[in-house]
Amino acid sequence: MRCYIRGLLRAVAMLLSAVVALCLALPAFALECKTAPMVSSAEFVVTVDPSTAWQPRSGQIRILIQSNTLSLKDVAVQACFKWSGLDNDAFQPAPLVQLVEIVGDIPGKAVYSVSVPDRALPPVKSNWFGRLFGSSTAAPGDPDSYDAARIVPVADLRIVLRKSGAALAVADRSVGITSVWTAVGITAGTVLVVLVILVLWARSRQVPGTDPLMRLIATREGYVSLSQFQIVMWSFLFGAGAVYVMGLSGSLIDIPAGALVLLGISGATIIGAKISDVNAKAQPPGRPPPSTATIRPGPVTGLTLTNVTDRGVTLSWTPPAVVAGAEVAVYIVRYARAAFADWRSASDSYQGTSFDVTGLQPQTAYLFEVQTSNAAGQGPAVQGQATTAAPVQNVRTPVWSDLVVTPEHPGELDVTRVQMLLFTLIAAGFVAIKLFNSYIIPEIPQGILVLMGISNGTYLSAKFVRN
Repeated sequence: MRCYIRGLLRAVAMLLSAVVALCLALPAFALECKTAPMVSSAEFVVTVDPSTAWQPRSGQIRILIQSNTLSLKDVAVQACFKWSGLDNDAFQPAPLVQLVEIVGDIPGKAVYSVSVPDRALPPVKSNWFGRLFGSSTAAPGDPDSYDAARIVPVADLRIVLRKSGAALAVADRSVGITSVWTAVGITAGTVLVVLVILVLWARSRQVPGTDPLMRLIATREGYVSLSQFQIVMWSFLFGAGAVYVMGLSGSLIDIPAGALVLLGISGATIIGAKISDVNAKAQPPGRPPPSTATIRPGPVTGLTLTNVTDRGVTLSWTPPAVVAGAEVAVYIVRYARAAFADWRSASDSYQGTSFDVTGLQPQTAYLFEVQTSNAAGQGPAVQGQATTAAPVQNVRTPVWSDLVVTPEHPGELDVTRVQMLLFTLIAAGFVAIKLFNSYIIPEIPQGILVLMGISNGTYLSAKFVRN
């Protein structure tokens, strides 16, 4: 026990000594930055990574140092910060300068990570909105001053390269010191406004359920759509990320190509899913038999419109009297909104006598038209009119398990849905972590894009094959 206590006391003493040494070294380090001679050496090129040129306090700025003749292995890199315009006495040392990598096999080219001081830099006096609208009255050189309408306060980053205590080169670069809480507030406010708008829109669609989030990804039939979940999730993640990064940097940003590819994959998936659903409900087109008719057919009789719902109408009719040489080959079905006469074809080769027109708008007056046709030409068209019903709230309430099961088999997991959901969540987690750690929208690795493409393709293939 005594040995354990003695060892613990020795470790505490060593830790305190290290802390005291560090505290004593920091003022000396700051003094070195303030008094460092401005050595302009053509042997060294110091570049700030543009994607990290603006960072919050405690953020990491990456710099690239390159020398064509000297090795950086024996060169010490020091960094200090001060608000732009202040004198050298305001320099504060960076808490950490760390070598990230030696680029390639070139010892004279390396990447370093510089930590932005947290509490050493004085606070900015004016708020973000004051700088945005130009209401700040700060004199040039004050922390809250800005140039060229930049809303992010500008700081000077001084990089000092030393070897054996002697300064080899000193480089001053401008960086932006931004506020995470400001960006978070802007992002939260933007997301809240968009959510309110979407929830109000979902209510107008008469989507079942009361959960506002589920309303965004549910269909009118009362089922949660996996493809809609994916496109909504990616849109919110990249949209909120773009607002967050722009709130940090105070400027527009480039959206990486990988993010656009993911949005494209999601958009193609939701369109493909809708096409599959429409195909499942569509009437079989049929193939008109060979016809030797020489006389155009007569009109249909007894056209009736039944089963009028908020989205569809059933048309039924009686074929015209059989006349030699004027046999009906196919029926042409058209419909249009009565107020606009925007005629569109429902089928131009139908052979039955009862047809379901779907995809209509609720509470809208429609004109319907059935016309006979054969090899000799088209017969007279017969029209009818009906007004679709008001939208009806579906009694089924969507549940989250709809994401991994199909409406046809509600008690069984659909492996294609599970695969698509799993890879989507993995990719979203990667993007979110990189976004809020690096303060940039990351490039999506090609492997993740391939996985997303495969999983979405498998999901769509299963829908089309099943139908």
